[in-house]
Amino acid sequence: MIAKNQNLGYYHIMKKIVTVGGGTGSYTVLSGLKGIPEISLTALVTMADDGGSTGVLRDELGVLPPGDVRQCLVALSEHSDIVRKLMSYRFENGGLAGHNFGNIFLAALEKVTGSFATGVEIASEILKVRGDVIPVTKDMAKLSIMLSDGELLEGENNIQNADLKKRGVKNIFYKNEVNLNENAKRAILSADYIILGPGNYYCSVVPNLIVNGFKDTTNKSKAKIIFPVNLTNKLEHTSGWKVSDYVKDIEKYLEKKVDYILVNDEKPSTEQTKLYELEEGKGVLVEDDLTDERVVRGKLLSTLIVKPEYDEKMQATRGFIRHDSKKLAECIKKIIRT
Repeated sequence: MIAKNQNLGYYHIMKKIVTVGGGTGSYTVLSGLKGIPEISLTALVTMADDGGSTGVLRDELGVLPPGDVRQCLVALSEHSDIVRKLMSYRFENGGLAGHNFGNIFLAALEKVTGSFATGVEIASEILKVRGDVIPVTKDMAKLSIMLSDGELLEGENNIQNADLKKRGVKNIFYKNEVNLNENAKRAILSADYIILGPGNYYCSVVPNLIVNGFKDTTNKSKAKIIFPVNLTNKLEHTSGWKVSDYVKDIEKYLEKKVDYILVNDEKPSTEQTKLYELEEGKGVLVEDDLTDERVVRGKLLSTLIVKPEYDEKMQATRGFIRHDSKKLAECIKKIIRT
């Protein structure tokens, strides 16, 4: 994409960046990247979520899950703070208790337009979104995991709370046919860079990679793949994983190597670590054990002490140790400008 610099009068090529994920991870990446000029942003968002307010709307109204899409829309919105707060507002009382306004808004748009994807496009116009937010699939996607002991877990919320580490993951898949959204396919094929994650590995990142057509389309794309490794391991999912474990596993799903591996080299404060261990136990920090020329290290950690948020039907859904959106964006900016 070619754009003109209004101040200097010359033309430059805009870099097309596609993010892949969902939830807080995508929100963090997009919030930082939004402030970088000369890039075009597209967020591909998982449709596997079936917990909390999202799950209730999905089950009762038969709509696609709006929660992760809502967070991406809010991250990219150039509207006023009050509008962004409105989209994130969660009702505390009455019949709507536990529901998020933005989720209801997106569910209503799907009902009015007859298409979740069309509803997201309209929401993007209303919220003055800088870039595109695209559901990775238009199909109803029910995530499933076959454990090593032969038990089948169905639904992202059930998987979220299961002990995958102890019992082992044999296969993660969708029972029904879940195909790549054509708009997502076009975005991947035209991308200069694809950013995978960060985020809840088995519930926000991998669900995108196993959509039919995602792997093949990514392999056809000329885009460079950037993989920001998670700062912490999720209890009973990736406990004890090191940087090399994340890289090895994600390349298994992609069937190709990633081009850049972003690794944080900044230690969290004692307070952050203690608070996180209260939720997730010992050994939560991802150990940097990888010697590889693809690794890009930097201070990527937020120093804010973030209180966990609780879903009405789940345990803590957001932890104390997070990437800093601006630091992460600066690191990515250096890569795309080399």
